[in-house]
Amino acid sequence: MIDNLTEAVRCYNAYRKLGIDVTVLTCLVPSLFNQTVKHFAEVQQVTVMTTSDKKAKVITPLKGMNVEAIICDHTLIYEALEFGAVYDNLIADAEIINLQALGKPKPKPIIQTLPAVKTLTKGMLPDSLQRYVDNNAERLSTSTEYVAIPLVTSLASALGTKVSIFPKLKDDWEVVPNLWGAIIGNPSTKKSPALDAGMKPLRNLTYKAKAEYEQAQKDFAAQKEINEYKTKAVKSELQKLAKDQAQQANDAENKITDDDLKAKAQSITEANQADEHMPVMKRYIANDSTYQKLGELLSQTNNGLLVERDELIGLLASLNGESNGEAKEFYLMAYNGTGGHVMDRVMRGSIFIEHHCLSVIGGIQPNKLEKYLERTIKGLDNDGFIQRFQLAVYPDHIKGVKEKDIAPNKEIRQIVYDLFETINNMNDWDLINYGANEPDEHHKRPYYHFTDEAFHVFMNWYDDVKAKAEECEHSVISEHMTKYPKTIASLALIFHLVDCIEHQANLGSVGMTALNAALAWHSMLETHMMRIYGIVTDSANIKASYLADKIMRMVKRGADKTDKTDWIEHGFTARQLIRKSWKGLTDADDVLNALEVLVEHDWLSWRVVPSTGKGGRPTELYFINPRVAELI
Repeated sequence: MIDNLTEAVRCYNAYRKLGIDVTVLTCLVPSLFNQTVKHFAEVQQVTVMTTSDKKAKVITPLKGMNVEAIICDHTLIYEALEFGAVYDNLIADAEIINLQALGKPKPKPIIQTLPAVKTLTKGMLPDSLQRYVDNNAERLSTSTEYVAIPLVTSLASALGTKVSIFPKLKDDWEVVPNLWGAIIGNPSTKKSPALDAGMKPLRNLTYKAKAEYEQAQKDFAAQKEINEYKTKAVKSELQKLAKDQAQQANDAENKITDDDLKAKAQSITEANQADEHMPVMKRYIANDSTYQKLGELLSQTNNGLLVERDELIGLLASLNGESNGEAKEFYLMAYNGTGGHVMDRVMRGSIFIEHHCLSVIGGIQPNKLEKYLERTIKGLDNDGFIQRFQLAVYPDHIKGVKEKDIAPNKEIRQIVYDLFETINNMNDWDLINYGANEPDEHHKRPYYHFTDEAFHVFMNWYDDVKAKAEECEHSVISEHMTKYPKTIASLALIFHLVDCIEHQANLGSVGMTALNAALAWHSMLETHMMRIYGIVTDSANIKASYLADKIMRMVKRGADKTDKTDWIEHGFTARQLIRKSWKGLTDADDVLNALEVLVEHDWLSWRVVPSTGKGGRPTELYFINPRVAELI
């Protein structure tokens, strides 16, 4: 744009001589020059050349317009070109200013990262468990939390309903140490191998139980054969006795009585009943089971079960909806682990579950968890189910770690396997010998209390958690926090028993060593909880950061060649953005929320473009702030 016709012709010819395609505009009325520039700048960037002494005269009135100002020291570029100057050298020496950017605020940073999380540190696990976790995490090049969570959950399940803790000294609040855990991360984080490593000690019990079951089946089959021949022999004896009794004289010396016949008949009945009691394999883990089948399995065990799902989203999805209300209620009731349950079915009769106790463990991907949490956060499916996953972790992904070839530490693995076996074989007297109180008419299992010091520390911590929960903005987070006391009491009991076993000593009531370790877990788990719920509560900022990254790449490489419209020059619509199908930006609500955040942070500006004369609705366009280039 040049304010003089003669100069405009000179400029055009100079550029065309170099083979540069250029459109030169001129305004013959000086007072209308700025207005004319602004008019054309609405649809196309306009370049205005001037010398340094007139710099302010150009910049001040056109600031904020889609105008590029080329400021030369003394001679304009096209004038120098007429005297044989090199164009590239002239451009290099000139000051080029984007006036549109001068009128825009600098884009503000977007807090895109999820809240920081704490990691597992020394002293948070008994020595044997810590060494097992460290060895497996190092071999897998993954986070220690990915191994620790399934390991501790498995240990909780092995203890199950054998023992409990009464956190308060006088109250009858009883805690059975079953736990629900989840490891959260993308597919590349090695969740599945870590889950398997943490589950191996419990799987080892399963393998042994299977071997015992197979041997018991053989013994049962052999005994059944023996019983069959014994029954035939006894039946013959019974028949002969009955015949002799009928023929015996009234004054017979060794008279055959009905009791003699009954004794023979009783031995036949006992043999038949023995044949009906087929061996049942002891179960520790259930995978893809219906809640009805879980009920049958629980009725056959006195200690509860661990439900393992490699992908927890399958379990969460299967329990959603009104039609699955009974299944969800079954799980919710099994979380406490202290009660019984009766399942009455027309075809199957009544199933009595003496110890209705489940632990749960599995992995889940963040994007899949996000969809589930959205409904929960909004209160649509908030029934307290997800809050029961107290041992849920979402650690930072370890990047750039090379694969390792490290042998498992067989010594520590065997120590942990033996620990699980010891716990599995524990009876009431074993627990009492480790300091548990004896069961009585009010306590149906051995139980512990805290020491006096630990009790006061626990109660003060409990009050702090309650106060913090009451201040939470989101009710889901508040409800999650109110479940921490059961979790911390469970962890303290587990760690205390492991210490007793490792030291082969009666350590009395649960003391400060175990409680401090459990409280350190709370400190860690709380940070992970905030990150997990932050997937939804901070979703708009996270999605906005995705889009901001795309915009920066676009500005860096220039116009988007994959789209007919130049987004940098002409802006874009929300619909165009959705059609890109960029990761995390496929949902309309997510896209609109992200755009709103970027407008608020001055990455974008928003404008409604009126419809054309042919009709139609106005178009909402988003324009990229030119100053984004300053962030590259």
